[in-house]
Amino acid sequence: MLERKRYRTKTMVCTALLLAACLAGAAAANQRAGAPAATPSATPGDLTRLADGVFVRIVSPDSDAVSNGGVIVLESGVLLFDTYYTPEAAGALAEKLKAVTPRPVRYIVNSHFHPDHTHGNQVFPAARQVIAATAARRDMLQRDLPALNQVQNIARTQVEQLSKELGMEPDVKRRETLRGQLNARQAFLQSMSALKIVAPSMTVDDSLSIRDGGREVRLLYLGAGHTDGDLILFLPQEKIVFLGDLFFNASLPNAEDATFLEWTKTLGEALKLDAATFVPGHGQVGTRRDVEDFLTYLKDLKELVAPAVKRGDTLERVVADLHLPAKYASLGFQNFFPANLQRMYAELKALETAAQQRDGVKKEGMLP
Repeated sequence: MLERKRYRTKTMVCTALLLAACLAGAAAANQRAGAPAATPSATPGDLTRLADGVFVRIVSPDSDAVSNGGVIVLESGVLLFDTYYTPEAAGALAEKLKAVTPRPVRYIVNSHFHPDHTHGNQVFPAARQVIAATAARRDMLQRDLPALNQVQNIARTQVEQLSKELGMEPDVKRRETLRGQLNARQAFLQSMSALKIVAPSMTVDDSLSIRDGGREVRLLYLGAGHTDGDLILFLPQEKIVFLGDLFFNASLPNAEDATFLEWTKTLGEALKLDAATFVPGHGQVGTRRDVEDFLTYLKDLKELVAPAVKRGDTLERVVADLHLPAKYASLGFQNFFPANLQRMYAELKALETAAQQRDGVKKEGMLP
C-alpha cells in the first residue's frame, strides 16, 4: 500500500541513457580507523545483511557497478535502491538475489539521476514502479538523453570514417591498426545502442510510504544536496537509512551537480531521523558519527573558502592557494578537492554578489 504526500504519477518512458563518465578511478576508502564498529564491513560485490530482509551491496568504484545498492525484501516482492552503472552489473545483482529470496523485483528507487544509480533499471522489467524525486526524472530525460544521442552520433561517424580509411589503406600493418580501432568503436556503438533508460513512473516531491507485509519503507525528499533531486530511503523499524550520494563515507564528494550550502541543510535534516545505520552511495556502511564527520567536512569547506571570497580572491587563486586540511588527508577521492573548492567558491560568490546588489538597491532607494 502506498501512502502519498504531493507526488505525481508519470507514464513510464523507455529511452536511451548516456554512458556518462563514472567516478574517478580512486580506490574506495574503507571506514576510518577508530570508527565505531556498530555496522558491518561488507566484502565488495557481496550482499551483506543489515537486518532481516535488508541487504546492502558495497562495490568498488572501479567496478562496472560503481555505486552501492540496497535490497529490501517485502511480502509482495523486492525493492531495489539504485541499480548500478551498467545493465551487466544489475544482472549480476539479479543473480545474487536468488540466494536470499525467490521473490521478484517489484519496486526500484533511484536515489538521483546519475547513471551509476540508474543504468540497471532496464534489467528489471517486472518492477511495478520505478520511483525517484521529480527533479531526478527531469534530468534523466532532459540531460542524459540528448547527451547519449550526441555520443551515438559521434560513434557512428567514427565507425563510418574508420571503415572508409580501412578500405583505402594499402599498408598491411596500418590496416591491422585501423581494423582494431574499428572493432573497438563498433563494440562501443553496439553497447550504446543497447543501453536504455527506464525513467521513473512515479515521482516524489515530499514523501512516500510503502507498507508491504508489515514492513514500512519511507522515501523522503529532504532538499537539494549532491543534486537537486536526492531521494533517501528510511526503514523506521530497522533504524536504517540509505542516503545515496548525500553521504560519501571516508571520501570527498563528487560535486559536479552539487549545491553545497543546501547539502549541509539537507544532511542535517537526515540526521534528525531516528536511525543508527547509514548506507552511503560510495564507501562502507556508516554510523551516525560517520555522517556527522562528512557534514563537518562540508562545513569546513565553507569556512576555508569564505575568507578568500570576502577578500575578493579570484577562483584561480583560490584553487592554487587553498589545500585540503590535514585532518582529511586519509579520505578517498582526493582528486575531487579542486572541484569542491570551485563549487563552494561559485556558491559563496553568488551570495556575495546578490547581497551587494540588494545593498545597492537600498542605497538608491534612500536617495532624495
